[in-house]
Amino acid sequence: MIIGSGNIVHNLRALNFDGQVFDWAVEFDRYMADAIETRDIGRVLNAGSIGRAAALAHPTVEHFLPILYPLAVMDKADDLAFFNDTIDLGSISMRSFVLS
Repeated sequence: MIIGSGNIVHNLRALNFDGQVFDWAVEFDRYMADAIETRDIGRVLNAGSIGRAAALAHPTVEHFLPILYPLAVMDKADDLAFFNDTIDLGSISMRSFVLS
Protein backbone atom coordinates (compact mmCIF):
# COMPACT_ATOMS: atom_id res chain seq x y z
CA MET A 1 0.00 0.00 0.00
CA ILE A 2 1.21 3.48 -0.83
CA ILE A 3 -0.35 6.47 0.87
CA GLY A 4 0.20 10.01 -0.29
CA SER A 5 -0.99 12.97 1.70
CA GLY A 6 -0.88 16.67 1.24
CA ASN A 7 -3.12 19.29 -0.22
CA ILE A 8 -4.19 19.92 -3.80
CA VAL A 9 -4.47 23.62 -2.88
CA HIS A 10 -2.49 24.86 0.11
CA ASN A 11 -2.03 28.58 0.70
CA LEU A 12 -2.18 29.47 4.39
CA ARG A 13 -1.26 33.07 3.60
CA ALA A 14 -4.58 33.52 1.83
CA LEU A 15 -6.99 32.02 4.35
CA ASN A 16 -10.45 33.51 4.07
CA PHE A 17 -12.63 33.15 7.15
CA ASP A 18 -15.81 34.52 5.55
CA GLY A 19 -16.46 31.34 3.56
CA GLN A 20 -15.66 32.72 0.10
CA VAL A 21 -13.56 30.36 -2.02
CA PHE A 22 -10.98 31.99 -4.25
CA ASP A 23 -11.38 31.51 -8.02
CA TRP A 24 -7.75 30.46 -8.38
CA ALA A 25 -8.24 27.74 -5.75
CA VAL A 26 -11.21 26.33 -7.66
CA GLU A 27 -9.30 26.56 -10.95
CA PHE A 28 -6.26 24.70 -9.64
CA ASP A 29 -8.31 22.07 -7.79
CA ARG A 30 -10.37 21.38 -10.93
CA TYR A 31 -7.23 21.28 -13.11
CA MET A 32 -5.65 18.69 -10.83
CA ALA A 33 -8.84 16.64 -10.49
CA ASP A 34 -9.20 16.53 -14.28
CA ALA A 35 -5.54 15.58 -14.76
CA ILE A 36 -5.77 12.80 -12.17
CA GLU A 37 -9.10 11.54 -13.47
CA THR A 38 -7.77 11.30 -17.02
CA ARG A 39 -4.50 9.88 -15.68
CA ASP A 40 -2.56 12.61 -17.44
CA ILE A 41 0.51 12.67 -15.24
CA GLY A 42 2.18 15.11 -17.64
CA ARG A 43 -0.47 17.70 -16.77
CA VAL A 44 0.11 17.08 -13.06
CA LEU A 45 3.86 17.52 -13.47
CA ASN A 46 3.34 20.69 -15.51
CA ALA A 47 0.72 22.20 -13.21
CA GLY A 48 2.90 25.28 -12.79
CA SER A 49 2.27 26.11 -16.43
CA ILE A 50 -1.25 27.33 -15.68
CA GLY A 51 0.32 30.41 -14.12
CA ARG A 52 -1.30 32.49 -11.41
CA ALA A 53 -3.61 29.75 -10.11
CA ALA A 54 -0.69 27.37 -9.61
CA ALA A 55 1.52 29.99 -7.99
CA LEU A 56 -1.22 30.92 -5.53
CA ALA A 57 -2.33 27.33 -4.92
CA HIS A 58 1.18 26.33 -3.85
CA PRO A 59 3.50 29.15 -2.80
CA THR A 60 5.86 26.32 -1.73
CA VAL A 61 5.88 22.72 -2.97
CA GLU A 62 6.08 20.58 0.17
CA HIS A 63 2.31 20.00 0.24
CA PHE A 64 2.15 19.35 -3.50
CA LEU A 65 4.94 16.79 -3.92
CA PRO A 66 3.30 13.92 -1.96
CA ILE A 67 0.63 13.56 -4.64
CA LEU A 68 3.29 12.33 -7.03
CA TYR A 69 3.98 9.10 -5.14
CA PRO A 70 0.61 7.38 -5.60
CA LEU A 71 0.35 8.75 -9.15
CA ALA A 72 3.72 7.22 -10.01
CA VAL A 73 2.39 3.72 -9.36
CA MET A 74 -1.13 4.26 -10.65
CA ASP A 75 -2.25 1.74 -13.23
CA LYS A 76 -4.82 2.37 -15.94
CA ALA A 77 -6.81 -0.57 -14.57
CA ASP A 78 -7.05 0.97 -11.07
CA ASP A 79 -10.41 2.27 -9.99
CA LEU A 80 -10.19 5.91 -8.96
CA ALA A 81 -12.45 7.61 -6.46
CA PHE A 82 -12.21 11.15 -5.07
CA PHE A 83 -13.26 12.04 -1.56
CA ASN A 84 -12.98 15.06 0.68
CA ASP A 85 -13.24 17.35 -2.33
CA THR A 86 -14.22 20.62 -0.67
CA ILE A 87 -12.19 23.81 -0.43
CA ASP A 88 -12.01 25.17 3.08
CA LEU A 89 -11.14 28.66 4.27
CA GLY A 90 -10.99 29.83 0.67
CA SER A 91 -7.55 28.41 -0.07
CA ILE A 92 -7.19 24.85 1.23
CA SER A 93 -8.35 21.87 -0.80
CA MET A 94 -7.94 18.54 0.93
CA ARG A 95 -9.09 16.68 -2.18
CA SER A 96 -8.00 13.11 -1.81
CA PHE A 97 -8.29 10.00 -3.92
CA VAL A 98 -8.20 6.26 -3.61
CA LEU A 99 -6.78 3.92 -6.21
CA SER A 100 -7.93 0.35 -5.91
